[in-house]
Amino acid sequence: MEYYLCIKPNDKNLLHIVSQKDLRKMHFYKDYMVVAAAADEPEAFVAAAALVQDYCDAHGSDDFSHFGKWVKGVRC
Repeated sequence: MEYYLCIKPNDKNLLHIVSQKDLRKMHFYKDYMVVAAAADEPEAFVAAAALVQDYCDAHGSDDFSHFGKWVKGVRC
């Protein structure tokens, strides 16, 4: 099953990993924006870690307030 890395506006979490099956529940996930896809759950965790590491390499690890804007520009 495919998994998606998503962001949600005004959410305290950096990323959400959502299964393809769950993402179809539009009433709950309508505000989520997909920024990357992975073939399975372990690959989704690796992709999430890679995104965070890329951000830290570019901006440092003490301020994640611009992560949402950054990931939209880099991954979408």
